[in-house]
Amino acid sequence: MTKRWLWLMILGLALLLLAAPLSLGLAGEAEKPAGLVGTIVAVAPESRTLVVDVPLGTEVLRIGAVVTDKTKIEAAGKAATFENLKSGARVRITFRRTDTGDEAISVEVLRSPKS
Repeated sequence: MTKRWLWLMILGLALLLLAAPLSLGLAGEAEKPAGLVGTIVAVAPESRTLVVDVPLGTEVLRIGAVVTDKTKIEAAGKAATFENLKSGARVRITFRRTDTGDEAISVEVLRSPKS
């Protein structure tokens, strides 16, 4: 009886672990946009990539998203450009996961970096 219970627990755990990537949306297809608030830690002009650290409790989620020509960028309620984005700024980034990585849909500067 105990072996059967142990195998059922192992099987249940295995199914849970297999289903986790699907529930987290890591299936590989383009996903629905996700919007998070964090701090810009790096701006890479050569690859037009923005790196944002988002605090999640005691952990930090680091997002590296490509900024395309379609990405909507705002600062102080007005349209801005990729060149206006600076390390240290507090932003709300909306992005989607694609097969090639994260793509920024919109970036809203909530607070400029401290001087």
